[in-house]
Amino acid sequence: MSKYDNYEEKRPVTDNKIYIHPIWRGIGFALLVFAPIMGYIASILLLDMNKQYKWMPIPRDLLISGSDPYLLIKLIITFVIAFLIFLIFQLITFFLYRVAGPSRYGQLDVPRVAYKGKKYKR
Repeated sequence: MSKYDNYEEKRPVTDNKIYIHPIWRGIGFALLVFAPIMGYIASILLLDMNKQYKWMPIPRDLLISGSDPYLLIKLIITFVIAFLIFLIFQLITFFLYRVAGPSRYGQLDVPRVAYKGKKYKR
């Protein structure tokens, strides 16, 4: 037992914790569910428009046997469009957080020093 030992409990400081409203969990879950649904609907629309305007030929290697031969193509396009939807929502979130979010530095942070040093002469 040394004289510098401390037997008191250290309690975490919770005063500076940023509170996020629980509704944002619901909004995040809704986006997690609706983005792939929107991607699937968009993939169906893109395939229908591709049949109509013949933008791009569909390779026969991607067609599968069964009731829906375009299922693999629909799934690939769904994942790509869902990823793009997530990316757009994430960029909007980053922009809004940058504009309306908390400051970069807290109350205990020291402001940045604008010292470049003195010129070195020989």
